[in-house]
Amino acid sequence: MNRHHARALAPFAAVAALATLTACTGEATASDADGEVVRVATQRQPHLYAPYTYADHAPDGMTIQVVPMANSTDQLNAVLTGDVDFALMGVPTVISGVAQGKDVRLVASGADGGSGIIGSPDVAGVEDLAGARIGIVPGSSQEIALRLTLEAAGIDPETDVELVNLGYADMADALARGDIDAFAGAEVNVSVALLAGAHEVTSIYDTAIGPVNIGLATTGTLVEEDPELVQEVVDTHAAAVDALLADPEAWKEGVADQFSFEPEVLDSATENIWLRADLDDEYLAQVEALAGEMVDLAVIDEAPAVTDVVADTFAGEGD
Repeated sequence: MNRHHARALAPFAAVAALATLTACTGEATASDADGEVVRVATQRQPHLYAPYTYADHAPDGMTIQVVPMANSTDQLNAVLTGDVDFALMGVPTVISGVAQGKDVRLVASGADGGSGIIGSPDVAGVEDLAGARIGIVPGSSQEIALRLTLEAAGIDPETDVELVNLGYADMADALARGDIDAFAGAEVNVSVALLAGAHEVTSIYDTAIGPVNIGLATTGTLVEEDPELVQEVVDTHAAAVDALLADPEAWKEGVADQFSFEPEVLDSATENIWLRADLDDEYLAQVEALAGEMVDLAVIDEAPAVTDVVADTFAGEGD
């Protein structure tokens, strides 16, 4: 049958930055009319780099088109509209989508960590965040972990701090300028800020949601109608992750070449990232806990069942 992923890519802003990679040959191409074309959205962060190496691990005849996007919300919309077939994206956005009845499922993990609560030298600990201006990306795993951290310290996120909506890439500069006092953000800006003299206020991972952050998502329709394709892409993702884990220097070199990050920044950032592709019981429990915390924080109205969020038949359970 003619699979949906071979249809023409709908025009949208990210097409101008489309990176196209062909499995086995590594040759750049606009499309491969005789083979499968799989479009994967990702972001400009080291823990979302794996799709750029999928072409080295994909089955013969499969073309991987990597579509860089700005954030997980844009990625979710692209998956739902069919502009891309898969997205390596934030898990909270997938949970929000499922809670809203949208046709999206996680089919593999992507990366844990890659986050931090970073403050100026005047912010010695969590207690000093009372009255602070804190940069966040709304709905992100970092915002949720920050809210849990504040509440555990007796600080009301709604009344005792000022949450400032920022893009991840803007946070380190905003902190350096004094526009904010702290941020709950992602790599590489966590490392950029630390190298510039900021410090970690507290571990962002010491909450019920742990380090869960990134997953590989697609539509529930594709899971049901073409599980063979989903399995091929998950296997490709897992092989890419395994290769990056086996050769961290190649991972850092690839990220540096693709995104032009400084070596010392990547050395720091990769120490704060744990790439993965499996779906073990601990990960599923953290996804479930994350959904519950999103309800408690009024991010979503009702927590979807973890079985509605994750299709766990494609990825292995890890070691």
